[in-house]
Amino acid sequence: MEEKNKDNPKYQIIANYVKDLSFEIPSPDCFVDAAQNLGKYETKVDISNKPLKSGMLELNCKLIFEAPKEVINKIHAEACLAVVFKITDTALKAEEVKRIILAEIPDLYAKKLTDLITELFQKSGFKEFKFKKEINFNELYEQQSANLTQKH
Repeated sequence: MEEKNKDNPKYQIIANYVKDLSFEIPSPDCFVDAAQNLGKYETKVDISNKPLKSGMLELNCKLIFEAPKEVINKIHAEACLAVVFKITDTALKAEEVKRIILAEIPDLYAKKLTDLITELFQKSGFKEFKFKKEINFNELYEQQSANLTQKH
């Protein structure tokens, strides 16, 4: 269960697991429409965390595959990977902890999460499914930080 994190003395990963998985194709019409419109679907990312006992945190990294409004018969896919970890460097500033939670740890598990969804789609009949672009949480964090700086 416990993973050694020798390369990063700032935090320790305790465990990671698939917390929730939802993949729904409500009807044959939904399957056909999805197959024709899969390129229009968007990937949304949701990251949340909550404190646990003994100074541990649970980080939830969720990918949601969502159809645009114009697609009538929709399928739904989402996967949530949970990572339990502990900040081991008590001298870290709040901004460094924020970066660990929103970028570093999610980036470690991005491939596992996208591979999980890709396999679901491919085994459900969407043989050509693949993500348009690799999800890079460090890059997303930098973009979000830059956008916040520009607004102020």
